Amino acid sequence: MASIPFSTLPHLVNPTANLSPFSISVPDQELDNLKTLLRLSHIADPNWENSHNDGFFGIPRDVLVNLVEYWQNGYSWRKWESALNSFPQYKITLPDDDGQPYTIHFLALFSSKPSAVPVVLLHGWPGSVLEFLPLLEHVRTQHAKAPAELPYHIVVPHFIGYGFSSPPPRDRDFRHVDNARLVAKLMHALGFAESGYVVQGGDLGGATAPIVSKLDPACRLVHVNMLNIPPPEGTDVEADIHAGRYETDEAASLARTQEFIARGTAFIQLDGTRTSTAGFVIGSNPVSLLAWVGEKMVSWTDATVFDPINSTACRDLLLTNVSLYWFSCCYPTSMYHHRIAVTGLSVLTDGWRDVAVPMGYSWFRKEISNPPKAWIDHTKKVCWYRKHEKGGHFAALEQPEVLWQDIEDFVGEFWAKDGGN
Repeated sequence: MASIPFSTLPHLVNPTANLSPFSISVPDQELDNLKTLLRLSHIADPNWENSHNDGFFGIPRDVLVNLVEYWQNGYSWRKWESALNSFPQYKITLPDDDGQPYTIHFLALFSSKPSAVPVVLLHGWPGSVLEFLPLLEHVRTQHAKAPAELPYHIVVPHFIGYGFSSPPPRDRDFRHVDNARLVAKLMHALGFAESGYVVQGGDLGGATAPIVSKLDPACRLVHVNMLNIPPPEGTDVEADIHAGRYETDEAASLARTQEFIARGTAFIQLDGTRTSTAGFVIGSNPVSLLAWVGEKMVSWTDATVFDPINSTACRDLLLTNVSLYWFSCCYPTSMYHHRIAVTGLSVLTDGWRDVAVPMGYSWFRKEISNPPKAWIDHTKKVCWYRKHEKGGHFAALEQPEVLWQDIEDFVGEFWAKDGGN
């Protein structure tokens, strides 16, 4: 690990945490098994619903057939395994408050600079650390000539139940609040309690990030790229739209959110109410997994910047994310937050209400839920805001340089104000 740039940890880690370097290494037999399953799995014959190429009824059959064929015959897992392994990776074991130990897998870029700002980046669902691979590549390239001068320590963990982190416990419920607590414990274990740190995320990561700041005084800044804010009390949204009180893209975003609520939330109902069954059905067959996860990575993204149907590079990223789910067998353990969401989405997404530190928000046009600026301002919780014409739900994957610039600008403006170095 020492030979990989940016791999030297800035602080000593308690030996009881069992911190150890990690590399992803999928056995050849597992690759062979995947290709066999892809070859033998039957894809439903064409019908009226799966022939809708606009995705109105879900992933179109033609898209799925092409993705499966490429996954089997064109895609190289070893290429992307090597790309992931080109970054420092670790596993660390942390006891939770009840004594239950959890192992967290994370990627990182560490700096030798004493004033480097720690930033933890949190993925969403159905995502993984793969979401941040293009961003990490961008930062590494930026600082390749002077790695010691990297002004950040960047930590990218897999949540519990995802990738190569521990699964949730079998004897009790596990929630996004538990993840938030473990993220804080991770940053403390890495030695960032004194300096403090920044937390950033979208989707599940965006729901978790504000809770980290509530639980841990060392979390000094929060940045999100997804924010679920309801209209101010007494707002007549339809009347305001007709009266032209929202900008054109805000009105379009509200319409897209309503369409998503009406037709795009089946995954919450299935995963949240029949979690066991969904785990078996989706997690036991690679074609099922690809259809379910791939649909979201196609329909929730902005095709002008991320087009896995027509772009080989984007297709590879989609399949690498799905492959991480497949090889780590984590889909059945990744759905616990949908059990929360099915009781009321606000239970999962209202963490922003308790934020007491500076919070920044990046608005991407094709996100599935974007509040108008007036709603954001009404909360008095967001002190930094930037709007982007391109990008969607997987902002780090779709617009890595843009998102990273936002993070840098937000941190640059508020870290020192908060008492940083």
